[in-house]
Amino acid sequence: MKKLLNCLVINLFFWHSVALAQEVVRPMIWVKPADKAAILQKIRTTPWAKTYYDAFVKRVADDVSSHQADAKAYLSKMPLDWAKQEAGKIPPFAPIKGVTSDAELRKIVIHYLQTGIDCGILYYLTNDPKYGQCSADILHTLVEGLVPLKPSAGGHNGGGYLYPDDHLREAREIGAGIPILYDFAYPFIAQNSAVYDLGAGKKVPFSHDHAQAVFRTYINLALEQGIINCNWPILESPSLVGNTLALNDPAERDSFLPYYLTKNTPHQDALQKVGQFYQKHGGNWPESTNYSGAVAGLTTYLMTLLTRFDPSLHLGNQYPQIPFALTTTYYLTYPNKRDMVVFGDGHRSFHLDYHSFEMAYHLGQLENSATLKREFGALITSGISTKQYSRPAVGKRNYGAEVYNEPVELLWFSPEIEGQTKAYPLPITDELPFAGIQIQRNFSPTNNPADDLMGFVGGASFVHGHASGMNMELYGKGMVMGVKAGRSAYTTDIHENYYRLFAGHNTVIVNGSSESNGGWANLGTNRVEPVAIEPRYRQSGVSANHSFSVSRFLDDRGDGAEATQERTLALIRTSPTTAYYVDLFRSKSALPTQYHDYVYHNIGDTLLVTAPTPAFQLRPDPERYAASEQKAWQNNKKARHPGWHFFKSVNTSGMYPNDVRVSFKANAIRPQPVQMNVFIPGDANREYTSVMAPPTTDSPKAYANRPTPTLVIRQTGEAWTHPFAVVYEPTDANSNGSIQSVEAIRQGDAFKGVTIKSNTSNGLLTQYVIMQDSDEAEFADSKLGIRVKGRYAVITLTDANKLHSIYLGHGQSGSFGKLSLKSVSGKPTAAYLQMESDTPTVKAADTVDVTVESGKRVIFNKSN
Repeated sequence: MKKLLNCLVINLFFWHSVALAQEVVRPMIWVKPADKAAILQKIRTTPWAKTYYDAFVKRVADDVSSHQADAKAYLSKMPLDWAKQEAGKIPPFAPIKGVTSDAELRKIVIHYLQTGIDCGILYYLTNDPKYGQCSADILHTLVEGLVPLKPSAGGHNGGGYLYPDDHLREAREIGAGIPILYDFAYPFIAQNSAVYDLGAGKKVPFSHDHAQAVFRTYINLALEQGIINCNWPILESPSLVGNTLALNDPAERDSFLPYYLTKNTPHQDALQKVGQFYQKHGGNWPESTNYSGAVAGLTTYLMTLLTRFDPSLHLGNQYPQIPFALTTTYYLTYPNKRDMVVFGDGHRSFHLDYHSFEMAYHLGQLENSATLKREFGALITSGISTKQYSRPAVGKRNYGAEVYNEPVELLWFSPEIEGQTKAYPLPITDELPFAGIQIQRNFSPTNNPADDLMGFVGGASFVHGHASGMNMELYGKGMVMGVKAGRSAYTTDIHENYYRLFAGHNTVIVNGSSESNGGWANLGTNRVEPVAIEPRYRQSGVSANHSFSVSRFLDDRGDGAEATQERTLALIRTSPTTAYYVDLFRSKSALPTQYHDYVYHNIGDTLLVTAPTPAFQLRPDPERYAASEQKAWQNNKKARHPGWHFFKSVNTSGMYPNDVRVSFKANAIRPQPVQMNVFIPGDANREYTSVMAPPTTDSPKAYANRPTPTLVIRQTGEAWTHPFAVVYEPTDANSNGSIQSVEAIRQGDAFKGVTIKSNTSNGLLTQYVIMQDSDEAEFADSKLGIRVKGRYAVITLTDANKLHSIYLGHGQSGSFGKLSLKSVSGKPTAAYLQMESDTPTVKAADTVDVTVESGKRVIFNKSN
């Protein structure tokens, strides 16, 4: 590849780049000269654009004033290595070797680059030479400071130009911006030619040869460095595309542009492959949300840029699945709309990317695509209507690892948006298949997010994924309470050996040996597979009070676990303000000796573990999880599984067979402290441990730096017929909640479910929650008068011991006394029967046969 690129450069361009530069019409990347009149008209007639423009001018005013007063003093603040200056020349930049250690140097360079771009835009719009000169002088200093540098020899993420060890970051912060600066400064240079030179101490001709050499270097770096089949090629693409379009020979541009559009290299994936990747994964980019969001946003930006540059490409019509992926994260949000599901290296905080929505809408205009305009027009107008969004405003400069394209808001965005204002309700259930995730929500009729529930179960191997096993999160009282631990700085001990491993998740660790192997960063595990869910994804359910999911996981990496696991998560509402979760985790190993540890993290100050008998006591047990600290560790290759050596303040009970209660209190939550009440039916061969885990990095601010209270339950022997059954009720602090008691339901030695008694605003309720491990499993209790065939059902009785309802989540039949509910097809179905004045009302996913107490049979067809 490198030889090919060098040959192209030598054969096509070496001897005449300056002559060609004089023939080129610029700008051409973000805008063209013909676009100017419409932009000025937008500024004159559109309030938001006028406000934006005025703030845009103001933001560069101090820099422009300083440059006009003393160009030498202004430009000398760039981090140039004066010790390496050759006589009469601008010295090279001092290499930026660390994101943290050289953070101030980075910010200075980025500030000058962004200011130069802004001044170039203002020159384009006003023809005022003070902007043109400032833009051109910054460009000249940047180019001459880069030209003497040689990219480092490192592969992977080495080979950087200004950042020797981090081309991936440099491509976004510097490489993507310099060609934009050149494009806007070019007309001023073409008319005035002279730029201020720090080395010479005077104005000199601008070297287009040097600029073109810088662009070719960034192109080569994008094509020859980094890895593929992940977000890297997309994060490097704005540099590849921008520098390609900054080349002044049309033939040279045409030779490189296919490397973005269609031609893959061993180090760079083309747009065509990216589009296919989305299609393969159901319209999703299979990475954690922070990276998948960046991929969708940057690709939408480049599709729009190139469609403006060459409308015949029709990229919006070719790859509409990419901008449509911009809304994915919204459907992963919790009911408070501030937080979203966390998996892998993802972040908790949520915001809608209206900047990208506006670009997608503009792309729809360019393509005359009714679907893009309808989708994103509605999103934008709805955001404006609900005051979640106002048309673009100039913000503070961002010096993070981002591509600077903020000014396209002024240059591209439509003066007015056409779109239907509408609501975007979150579905009751949803899925994210590549991450093995099944999501459930239960919304309260109070319309108060503090009364809602939401949980998910999932786990898989993907880029920036974690070895989570079959993980779970739980939401309550307006926040995520049962949490994944989060992440820390990449490559650190705690990130690689805790946050990325099983112990940092709400999962079950088998024989202390659950681990990953293969895949990205050797964090490969099997994907959690869906078994059942009700309601079906994005469909309405048969009952507003119930939903459930069943997921399965094979824990077989390494040779110490060899386990099959199944997890049922149920959401049950008992009144507008009370609801709870039932988590049933089954786990069994094929090995002759086995034990299973159920791990659960909850935000808070403390956890209080109590039991009704004095025989239950927690005693210090500091060595219980310490052994994994002695395992070998090699960055991104070998980890100290399962990561629980980071647990501190370890206190363990002896074997205790009776019921246990746990309370997690979060007193620092304001204005109302909260707690999670936990009910655990007893079982033989069980131990309980309280620990303080490392801080949960995506928890509410009050707890972001505090240890996380964590419960670990150990079952010695198999945990399939003796599974972990745990009931969670979020409440206000110091509240006993609505749940009065939780007891296990057994048939012989086999666990079949739980009996839960609650005192609610609807009166005292008794609920028999039947949870079985197959579609054909049967439970019958003549004393209770209950029969169920299937995986999941809830029979609810009133305080008078009368039937309130039967919820058949996934089963063939369910009955209480003489009243029964049966699938006509004989296949598992979902149905809900509620008694109202001794008359049943039924809602069903398929046709069901109902027998009432009189013996009369009624057929209820599938509900609409």
